[in-house]
Amino acid sequence: MRASWRWVVGLSLWVPPFIACGSKSSGFADPVNEGSATSGNDGGDGSAAVVVSSSGGGGQGLFQVPDALPPATMVADSACKAGFYQGGFTGNYASSLLLGIPLTVTGNVELTLNQEGSSTQTCKVTENGEFAMESCNNVFTLSGGTITGVANEAAMIGDAAIGGYPYFCTMTGTLDCVKKKLVNGWIQCTYCVGPLADGGSSCALGGGGHFAGPVTANYDTGTLAFTDGTWNGAEALAGNDGGSPGPDGGPISDYLALDGGYSFLGKYGGSGDWNATCLDCRD
Repeated sequence: MRASWRWVVGLSLWVPPFIACGSKSSGFADPVNEGSATSGNDGGDGSAAVVVSSSGGGGQGLFQVPDALPPATMVADSACKAGFYQGGFTGNYASSLLLGIPLTVTGNVELTLNQEGSSTQTCKVTENGEFAMESCNNVFTLSGGTITGVANEAAMIGDAAIGGYPYFCTMTGTLDCVKKKLVNGWIQCTYCVGPLADGGSSCALGGGGHFAGPVTANYDTGTLAFTDGTWNGAEALAGNDGGSPGPDGGPISDYLALDGGYSFLGKYGGSGDWNATCLDCRD
């Protein structure tokens, strides 16, 4: 995935994940993961409150195993495992550049899971405005998530030198191990007529587009894998972090073709499936 041609996609559900971690016996504890932020005390007892916030088939993309695997945090026993995960990304996309002509999307997924704490700490996980208190050893933050690949490579639509439209996506979310599913998953993506630039955030030749939307998945503790994953992204949501309303103030769902029927009624975007299995898990 360190290859030079890329196109981006990144997802979370309607509300970005919110996790507060603390000791069950003595208030809130210090952050365990990089990126956690101390937010003061809880209940006025002088103890620190920790808040962690995220923007909530094999592929044929430009995917390579990293020479050095990213570090992952695992501090306590859990059925889910922190580590480095890889998998595939497939689907269809209707681009505004082609007036909705459908493209076939293939690509690859990379992500790292970090455990939020131990069984003696409590984490508050918020999803769609509702929250649950769980042991922090069952809460994992998805970091460094990327999706890379090419749209319509086989048909050679677009730049023949690269065989299609390269794309790159960032991916965020939280794994709730109690529910065994990804919550508040979100992708933000860029696709280009030519090569990508700036690490995938823009197009080197200027022609291309952006989209964003939610991703979902279950988690199989037997195979340590994200399974039954889905993604759905719309160009109208480009730049949205998943926790903001749509461009006209409506809910995120108003801008998605929930049945995958993009290119109709002026909606451009795509949908499909994804999966990822742990290649380097911590015990």
